[in-house]
Amino acid sequence: MLLISRNRLRRYLLMLLLLLFLAVELPIIAAGQMTKPEPSDVIIVLGAKLIDSKPSTMLRLRLDEAIRLFKADYAPTIIVSGAKGRDEEISEASAMKNYLIDQGIDPRQILIEDQSYNTYQNLIYSQAIMKQHGMENAIIVSNASHIRRSLVLASNLKLHATGSAAPMTDNLYLTVKQYLREGAAMVSVLLLPPT
Repeated sequence: MLLISRNRLRRYLLMLLLLLFLAVELPIIAAGQMTKPEPSDVIIVLGAKLIDSKPSTMLRLRLDEAIRLFKADYAPTIIVSGAKGRDEEISEASAMKNYLIDQGIDPRQILIEDQSYNTYQNLIYSQAIMKQHGMENAIIVSNASHIRRSLVLASNLKLHATGSAAPMTDNLYLTVKQYLREGAAMVSVLLLPPT
């Protein structure tokens, strides 16, 4: 009798964990698929890891999405956001600006935010640049797994923003890893909002 109760308890706990997992991950997946940008004053591209002084695949996908939006006249200016990591040769923002210029974007239409080390800082420092330039609304560009948390943080900062999700890499392992990482980060944001 006790063995049956333990087995039943294990099943309930597994079901509860599965439901919690789905409650966190499904909105992240949905946001990555359903978020649509609206014409705005600026496009904010959130930073990601560099390889030497070049954008990683994930960051390049974000930049390509920003270029697509820029060329479709969604916004006249792009903010590139990200500091220099310990293992990086230059700031993420500088590498992003170089990439955009190489793709034909006028450097006068690119603003650099190179002090941020995480998503919250990306947004708060980019918001300060927006205020300096009289900008009121933005399109946040990040990969599909990251867009929901980015928009929740923007809302917490009273930053008027829509999102545009860049695709994920073709690497299934990295994609799954990113979604799991974002699930944990999203729980952290909901339980312990940054101050």
